Amino acid sequence: MLCYTIFTFPLFLMKLRLSSFVGWTCVILVAAFNIFAGIMKFVPIVPGSEGAAFMEKLGTAGLEHTLGVLELTIVLLYLIPRTSTIGFILLIGYLSGALATNLTHGLTNMDALPIYILFVVMMIGAWIRNPELTARLRGKSI
Repeated sequence: MLCYTIFTFPLFLMKLRLSSFVGWTCVILVAAFNIFAGIMKFVPIVPGSEGAAFMEKLGTAGLEHTLGVLELTIVLLYLIPRTSTIGFILLIGYLSGALATNLTHGLTNMDALPIYILFVVMMIGAWIRNPELTARLRGKSI
């Protein structure tokens, strides 16, 4: 029994490190994308430019700073391990709203492909990083 424990323990640590690495990589990729998007909402848009026309088309003109603060706050909650579950849920809601806005205002699914990819990466990260969330979704006790 001792021999079995000695030889399987490093495999457990290797699996733990790999899952931790994959989980944090997913979180950092999602956070980097959303931090960039949140910061870009504070960059001034030249009136009459293509970006200003896009914001008018989506109906978000004048809300850029508010959306930027909201997005950066949600990403901060998502990055902190203790609040990552609530940050994950809020980020899913925020990105779902962005996806719905894009799709209802004439953009195609290919235009929204980055959001779909973010959803997949977020799900992989949540599955690995937040076991209590996945346990609740499967109806098991924590």
